[in-house]
Amino acid sequence: MTHSVPFRPLGLLTLLAAVLLAGQVQAQTPEAVAQRLQERYGALSSLRASFVQTAGGQQLRGTLSVRRDAFRLDLGHQVLVTDGGTLWSYSRDDEQVVVQDYELTRVGFSVGQLFTDYLEVFRVTGATKATIGGVQHDVLTLRPRQSGMSVRDATLYVRSSDAVPTRVRVHDTNGGTLAFDLRDVQRNVSLPASTFRFDAPSGTEVVDLR
Repeated sequence: MTHSVPFRPLGLLTLLAAVLLAGQVQAQTPEAVAQRLQERYGALSSLRASFVQTAGGQQLRGTLSVRRDAFRLDLGHQVLVTDGGTLWSYSRDDEQVVVQDYELTRVGFSVGQLFTDYLEVFRVTGATKATIGGVQHDVLTLRPRQSGMSVRDATLYVRSSDAVPTRVRVHDTNGGTLAFDLRDVQRNVSLPASTFRFDAPSGTEVVDLR
């Protein structure tokens, strides 16, 4: 049997986690953002949020939890989990979980880099203002520094008052767009270690590629 790994848009979903964390900075100008990144990220330990994902005219609701280089993306029928060393990709429809080593070559970069080496991952190419629902936002345009990634650029909207991200638009190199509208964002929340491990439901096929 040939096993296909769930989560083909792995790079885009991983970028979502990274970009959400990027929302913890308060944007002014590209230069000001760059200068404040390291200081602001030093105080951020974790993040949890719910979101609505729109792609290809379809909407999906999910949740995101991030702590350093560990994260969990849950869309109900699909779950992507890593503790920083192992990556679990679960498809409820296929009743299958693929277990792999968590390697940068698979996801493009480590989410954990966003806490310490943000400027090594992204270039901030623009910073503007926008009003959404009567609330002022700072708008950041980001481009990956690494070549060969599936992501072309991303646009991040953060509330000017508290730097909470509310909207993300990710564009891939094939012209596709993933849109994420964020809700109930919580920063520096307590997340148990079990959040970043995956226990396969009974009857699930386990494909271990390690």
